[in-house]
Amino acid sequence: MAHVLLENEGLPSAGVEPRSDISTRAASGATNVKGNMIVFEGVGKTYGSSVALQTTDLVVREGEFLSLLGPSGSGKSTILNIVAGAIAPTSGRILLNGTDVSTVPPRERGLGMVFQNYALLPHLNVFDNVAFPLRIRGLGKDEIAQRVRNALERVGLVGYEQRKPREMSGGQQQRVGIARCIVYSPSVILMDEPLGALDKKLRDQLQGEIKRLHKDLGTTLVYVTHDQEEALNLSDRVCLMNAGRIAQIGTPDELYFEPVNEFVADFVGESNLIEGTVTANGTVATADGFALAVRSTEGHATGSRVKVLVRPEKIAVLEGDSATTAGQNVCTGTIAQTSFVGGMTRIELQRQGGAPLLVKTISSRATERLPAGHPMTVAWSASDSVVLKN
Repeated sequence: MAHVLLENEGLPSAGVEPRSDISTRAASGATNVKGNMIVFEGVGKTYGSSVALQTTDLVVREGEFLSLLGPSGSGKSTILNIVAGAIAPTSGRILLNGTDVSTVPPRERGLGMVFQNYALLPHLNVFDNVAFPLRIRGLGKDEIAQRVRNALERVGLVGYEQRKPREMSGGQQQRVGIARCIVYSPSVILMDEPLGALDKKLRDQLQGEIKRLHKDLGTTLVYVTHDQEEALNLSDRVCLMNAGRIAQIGTPDELYFEPVNEFVADFVGESNLIEGTVTANGTVATADGFALAVRSTEGHATGSRVKVLVRPEKIAVLEGDSATTAGQNVCTGTIAQTSFVGGMTRIELQRQGGAPLLVKTISSRATERLPAGHPMTVAWSASDSVVLKN
């Protein structure tokens, strides 16, 4: 995809006229409305007998930051490729701002693209790399100079105009790539794992800069990543993919706290998935006889087998008299292992007669030094125990 898009980057739009007879539907079945920048209507992609993307309906709203998240082969890059025009869908159609572009070449879609490998022109300096799409569009010298300066100011690279890409760090090169993308104010920016080649500290820094840029520019941004923390941090909504399908799409907190199934619960963040049987309204019994109070068992008949999600950071370590706290799920066990990871400590707790629990607590030297086999009592509320849908 990088080669196809780079060849055509910065070429002028052909000005395709929108078709007024097109109606589109989101996953909910709603028709297209003003404010939907990208609409997939029954879009699928196959390669012979291999299905890269199942029939998919998807809406990306104007001005939103949507992350496509998922494991390798889940279909997230296929969606980005179809939006970009690098590959054609096998079925369905795609609309950009109300216009059917299913067969429109990439150069005529007016999109911006930021790549993981920077895709800079090595023989050009920073100024000329950023100015390249403006020169292709035939802008005047003075306007090019002003736009390039504005773009470089946004990414913090004023003063680097004469440097060649080889004279810059990876983070600086990626900033040049972002500046080259935003310099011509595209209505949609596509980012294909742009921070994947950078170290963690630099990734965290550039995440903040990308988030700020999106807020300042107000453009629609579609971002592919396999990093769940990155997706949760940056996005207005996250589209989690699995096996060529949308597993769940929603706000970051919806995916984290209200996952629709076990895959979402397990992929987004760390989790405890406790198996049990519904014994009463709001109660699930585990195999070792522990009566687990949950938020709700609505939709699950008495006697049905379920899995309950409890996030590790929602489990509190109790000490002294607080072990008798009412209205909470309280259990005891022994420490199997502790892992110090900076601000947080992960504790693997082996419950007495039951499955282990993962606990995450704010680090302290006292907790971090607790030895394996040390007894511990923990508790969490019913509201933090979510019964997953079947």
